[in-house]
Formats: sequence, structure tokens, C-alpha cells
Amino acid sequence: MDKIKVLHMFSSFTIGGAEKMTLLTAVSLHKLSGEIEPLVAAPAGSFLYAQAKENNVKVCDFKCRGSFTPSGVLRLAKIIKKEKINILHVHQGKLFWTALLMKLFFKNIKVVLHRRQDTRHKFYAKWHYGIADMTLTVSRAVRDNLIKYEKAPSGKVKVLYNGFDFDKFAKEIYCNDVIEKYGLQNKTVIGTIAAMVSLEGKGQIYLMEAVSKLRAEYPHLRCILVGDGAGKNEQEEYAKKLKADDIVFFAGYQSDVAKYLKVMNIFCLLSCGTEGFGNVNLEAQSLAIPVITTRVGGNPETVIDKKTGFIIEPRNVEQLTEAVKKLLDDKNYAEQIGLNGQKFVKETFSIEKMVQNLTEVYKNI
Repeated sequence: MDKIKVLHMFSSFTIGGAEKMTLLTAVSLHKLSGEIEPLVAAPAGSFLYAQAKENNVKVCDFKCRGSFTPSGVLRLAKIIKKEKINILHVHQGKLFWTALLMKLFFKNIKVVLHRRQDTRHKFYAKWHYGIADMTLTVSRAVRDNLIKYEKAPSGKVKVLYNGFDFDKFAKEIYCNDVIEKYGLQNKTVIGTIAAMVSLEGKGQIYLMEAVSKLRAEYPHLRCILVGDGAGKNEQEEYAKKLKADDIVFFAGYQSDVAKYLKVMNIFCLLSCGTEGFGNVNLEAQSLAIPVITTRVGGNPETVIDKKTGFIIEPRNVEQLTEAVKKLLDDKNYAEQIGLNGQKFVKETFSIEKMVQNLTEVYKNI
């Protein structure tokens, strides 16, 4: 039987989480699925194009600036015809209509849309989901809101949790340079890795407030914030305002997040607005680090409350402080929480499970 040929589409030059997950999906299917032949459509010179090629996944040069860009539509049609594509798997919202338009030209083409963010689209977005053969979401939260607010047909929306390469992520992590740079020897470190899009950002200011409250009781407590964005300067000023800038360190954007996680005793993802899926919570737990996260979007699906970490209300410094104290006051409990988390994510979010579930989706449509 011929393999099902699936084209993974992402017309972007950036190196973000969605691009990395698109790459991981295609590469994992290439390595693990005997029934699927993945191809990648991305602009020549982009991160995704180069990495797909390096990992022996066939890649097609594809650029498309907008949904109905004539050159993009024509290029996609040529790729489908040349490569005999069966399914278009679209990982980028601006390409949804471009892919769906192919149904006018190719009678048997199937289209899978992938939603990773819990954001609302314009009024005509609901037409996407009725025409598509399947829509995948990164969490139940995104799925439920897609059905509720954008009227996506419930029978055509399925949750596909991100797969995670635990062994590769945790392999040979060296963090001595981070420890030395910020003077973290014999210190208890709490931190986060998240974008700083505003003063509030992903709740960094509430973490700073909690650390400021706890510093007298726990003099060895330190806080490290990894990330960048328009709100970084405001957050640095906020740390000074709290008189906590001597124990709160801003590390900026880092491509190698593993070594920053490795120095943390507690990891926090304190999302306040939306969160499609807190992937960094999985990364922390894979290293047996207890996690504190907020009841926002897909976050509660990444942590088992009071077993692998704590789920608190957003912007609630009192709950955050209480959770941190529980972990600091009982090291045996914190260690067990970390081990529970490591087991949970390896059982629930393996690459093998993602590939198996995704293969079934393709076969079913």
C-alpha cells in the first residue's frame, strides 16, 4: 500500500515555538511512521526549510504572504500536483484559506488545520472549520473555545497534544556558566521562561512580588527570568521598585532554555490572559522540577494539581507564595512532586504517542 503523502505548511522565516513543533512533527513522522510520508513546505532560507532538509525530510520552497496571494496559491497547486500530495496539514493561520482553496482544484485533497493558540479570529473564521476535513488543537481548552466561540463543528475538532523529545532535551545539560554568572551557588532558585510582551507579561511581576515577600524568610532565594519583549524594561524597573533587583535576574532571550531550567528548583508559568498550551511546563517537569502554573487556557492540562505541581488562579500572589512555601519547607515533598511530574509527562506527551494519534487522524480522513 502506498504511503499517505502529507505536506506540512508554514510560510515563515522565524524560529518560534510553532515552527519548532511543525519541524518535530514532520521529522517524527518521517522516523516513526511506516504509513505516512511527510513533506515540508517552507520558504528557502528559513529555519524550517533548513532543518527539515538536514533531517532528511523532503522540503519544497514555498512562500505566501497572505491567504489569497496569487503566487502562493499557484506555487502550492504546483507542489500538490508534482508531489502527488494527499493531505495538506496547515500549521499557520494565514495559510488556512490558501490550503482550503486547493479543494476547488483537486477533488481528493484533504485539509487539516492546526490551532496552537487560544485566540479569536474574525467572524468569517468559522467557515474555515466547516470546510476543513479536520482541525487539530493543542489542548482541550483551545478545542472547547473553538467550538464555543467560532462555531467549529465538534465532530471535526480533535485534540492532539504536542509530542516532546525528552531524551534529546535532557541530554548533557551544562549550566555551570549560568550558576557562575548570576552567583547561584548554594542558592534556591525559582524562575520562569516566557515572553515579556508587557509589564504584566506572563505574570513575571507577580513572581517578583512573591519573591520580594519571601526573601526575609528565605535569604538564599533567588529568581531568574528568561525572556524578552516590549515589557522587559518595565519589568526591570518594577524589580527595582520592589527593591528586589539584587535577587531578581533578567537573562533575556535564550535559545538554550534547558540549562536555565536546570538551575531552577521551582519553575513557574504564570500566564494571565491566554495560553494555548504551556509547553515549557513539560520541559520543566521532564527535568523533575516542580511546576507552579495558572488556571489559564491549556496550562491545567500540563500539570496535575498537588501531584506534579500546583495550579493557582492568575494574578494571585497569595496563592503563589503559599505554593512556593510548601515546596521550600518540605524538600522531600518537592522532590516527590518533581519525580511525579517527570513520570507524568513521559507517559502522556511522548513523541511516539503523538505520531500514533496523528497517523490515525490522517488515515481516518
